[in-house]
Amino acid sequence: MSETIGHKSAKHYCAGNRRASGRVHLPIAPKAQARIRFSPEKPLPRALTPEQALNWIDYLHDQGENIKVANLSGPGDPLATPELTIQTLHLMRERHPDISLCLTTLGCGAAKLADPLAKYGLAHVSILMDAVEPEIAQKIYAWIRPGTRNLALAEAARLLMEEQSASITALVEKKIPVQVKTTVYAGINSGHVTEIASKAAALGVSEMKVFPFLASGEDCPRPAEEADPTELAYLARQASQYLPAVFIDLAACQDMEELEFNEAAFATVGLPKPSEKRPYLAVCSSNGFDVDLHLGQAERFLIFGPQDGPVLLLATRPAPEPGGGDARWQETSLILSDCFAVLAAAAGEAPQRILSEKGLPVVTQEGNLEGLVDLLYGGKKKGGKK
Repeated sequence: MSETIGHKSAKHYCAGNRRASGRVHLPIAPKAQARIRFSPEKPLPRALTPEQALNWIDYLHDQGENIKVANLSGPGDPLATPELTIQTLHLMRERHPDISLCLTTLGCGAAKLADPLAKYGLAHVSILMDAVEPEIAQKIYAWIRPGTRNLALAEAARLLMEEQSASITALVEKKIPVQVKTTVYAGINSGHVTEIASKAAALGVSEMKVFPFLASGEDCPRPAEEADPTELAYLARQASQYLPAVFIDLAACQDMEELEFNEAAFATVGLPKPSEKRPYLAVCSSNGFDVDLHLGQAERFLIFGPQDGPVLLLATRPAPEPGGGDARWQETSLILSDCFAVLAAAAGEAPQRILSEKGLPVVTQEGNLEGLVDLLYGGKKKGGKK
């Protein structure tokens, strides 16, 4: 796809909520590329799989919402797991070709992905650029992982600056509009905003958005100083000397949060569902009572399915032997070709991706087997096969 589908500028980010603007955020990124010093040290919330993201869009449509824009972002970074991101874009284009797509990322690795990203006609890519000098970045980030290795913060900050510049250049060359989003940390990078704007403009960035840092909770660490909205609006005007810039007052947008992705509402609508061709469910369990095994640890799969009404345990099937790399999961997809999902306590990224591509999504959740099977089958009563 070479042309960019129409996409309203996110200058109106706060002017309209999802129901008014048709804009939705899809949290499809399970891994982070960095963590700022002013966020709590805790695990990321669970990300949606590509299929779950599509199910969420379908659910919103069923609720009468007219979704026009989907932003792939969070809870980690979409480019930390590029295979999952590309798969989500592919599925979105297949099922919802009229929805405008965009992506928010720190930018590490975007240069290498410029070609496949251009294929999907992204309306824009947003780069989270809070510094253009490594010394300032070190005051903002607790750690940065531009690749797969852990690096000293000084080296990682320098690589981040290089990666962001290279990524913006590559994306612009592929005719993908790039905007930067700059979070202002008072007393740390507030005097650095015009320098960011100047560098971004020189690289070909089309737009800049200036955000205040908002602490998430009373116990969240925060900068010693607090930014004033008047000051931030002034910084946006200063940045406008170099490129179109706007100040986004997030404090005035709190009412839109409840209209973003709702995990409670998604708990049932986002799950895979049985079909005529795939009526069965494979479960990884060591004892037949709990979903307690990692997908890679399972020596057998418990196969559940409907029989004369109720959902029962129908059979067991041997899992492929460990080892063999991707071929192991290709074989698993054949063994479970009549199953609509695999239920496991956990699973690695590679098997999730490979099985998902074969139409066999992996649902990861520890807990009572009966309750989880019941949930996936929509509340039908189950029993054990004697």
